[in-house]
Amino acid sequence: MTAIDAAYVEVWTVPLGAEPQPPPALGAYLDDGERARARLLRDAVGRARFVTAHAALRAVVGARTGCPPEDVRFTRGPNGKPEVDGQDGLFISLSHSHDIALVALAARPVGVDVERLGEASTVTRIAERHFPASEFAAVAAAPEEERAALFARLWTRKEACVKAAGARLTQGLGLPVQGVDGQLTVQGGGGALDGPWRVADLAPTRGYAGAVALIGSGPFRVAVRSWLPPAAENRGEKSTSLRELSPASS
Repeated sequence: MTAIDAAYVEVWTVPLGAEPQPPPALGAYLDDGERARARLLRDAVGRARFVTAHAALRAVVGARTGCPPEDVRFTRGPNGKPEVDGQDGLFISLSHSHDIALVALAARPVGVDVERLGEASTVTRIAERHFPASEFAAVAAAPEEERAALFARLWTRKEACVKAAGARLTQGLGLPVQGVDGQLTVQGGGGALDGPWRVADLAPTRGYAGAVALIGSGPFRVAVRSWLPPAAENRGEKSTSLRELSPASS
């Protein structure tokens, strides 16, 4: 396995599309548990997106560890946080929202989140109910055309921290994450969310917000790369090579 620098995180963007069937090769990457979870999804597009996102996670981890995607083995923490079995020093996180997924790899516990921007009126109500008073005030005071983006930036920062800690989202909605754009240190709230975390904002694609968090306060570099399923690569669409996985290539 090629080691990852502790001050470095890889984030892979994965387009999920709107087709009712995933590329045929990807279903073979999943294990029986993942296939069973996919079958529980009633919506065909949702099933296809689930398969593609989880296959991408396996492909990226497999390329990093020198293991075929279908042979990658995961264990799960108490709240479902995935860990790569038998790979000490490699931490992962997966998030998907509508037609995009993000996969993060790091040398210390990592969490990644992506969210599609919502309606201004809806996000104001959610912020009032769940965010600290100062964050709700900031969301409510933002111009209507900027409100959804501000809310999503705060939300993804919180969820990225929660995922890095392996906790539940309800435990993290009160985390104070307001601060400058770019990178910031988030202090914990005690218990399962002791922190601190270092959080970096992401801009995955138009209409979405994202964030990645590593446990600890030290700054880190982010290398954003793209992953495409084999069928897309065969059509000549541009994708970052999965062989380019060393920090030196960032």
